[in-house]
Amino acid sequence: MEERPLVSVLMGSHNPRWDLLRRSVLSLVGQSLENWELVLWDDGSSPAGAMVLEQAADLDPRVRLYRGRESHGLGYALNRCRERARGKYLARLDDDDLAFPRRLELQTAALDRCPEFQWVGSAALLLDGDGVWGRLSMPEHPRSRDFLAHSPYIHPSVMFRREALEKAGGYSQSPRYFGCEDYQLFFRLHAQGLRGWNLPAALIGYWEDRDSYRRRTVPRRMREAALRWEGLRSLELSPAAAAWGTLRPLAACLVPGEVLRLVKEHCHG
Repeated sequence: MEERPLVSVLMGSHNPRWDLLRRSVLSLVGQSLENWELVLWDDGSSPAGAMVLEQAADLDPRVRLYRGRESHGLGYALNRCRERARGKYLARLDDDDLAFPRRLELQTAALDRCPEFQWVGSAALLLDGDGVWGRLSMPEHPRSRDFLAHSPYIHPSVMFRREALEKAGGYSQSPRYFGCEDYQLFFRLHAQGLRGWNLPAALIGYWEDRDSYRRRTVPRRMREAALRWEGLRSLELSPAAAAWGTLRPLAACLVPGEVLRLVKEHCHG
């Protein structure tokens, strides 16, 4: 009988870059914990993108590739991965990020040691085409007020207990939350009384170029603002606090892009 993997890594992908996807998959191949599988969902890639994903699946027999005919977004892709995952723990990784060698080992040990927590994240090193340019850390034990500035978890660094993600109903597939699926999920988990924490060590390399702010369009910031109001109120924060948190992405629409880039480099460089 085939051994059931301890960890299922969930990855949705749409027309990935071969160099980054290959690096991501090989970072799993090099893990100190070997009992894992990668559940990889092709979210309606072009023929060229589908070929790249097939090449990635050939890198290791623990990679299980599934195909969707059309693109439905990250939430949909991750739900399809979750349905097919066999592991006790469900870890996230994006197709342009990498897991450092002891990531899966340390996170499974942490969850085994602390049953009161339902998921565990970590810090991350920020990567772009020139290498490491910064570090991103999160509160060790996030509270409701930590959601005011941004999500207090780095999504691709997180490993969940399977039952926690299933209790939450997985990821939202609503267009209302496109680009904010992870933030909305963590709001729901906290509102249900479930808790996670962040290890202080950087266990992933997070692809985040210095100009990523340019991809955050006004419609996306509007969706984030609506989600913030809804989510912050679900955590029973005061209307004043929720309003302050809601205004942050809207205010960013008014700030020149170069200023946002300099602030980002100052905070994380």
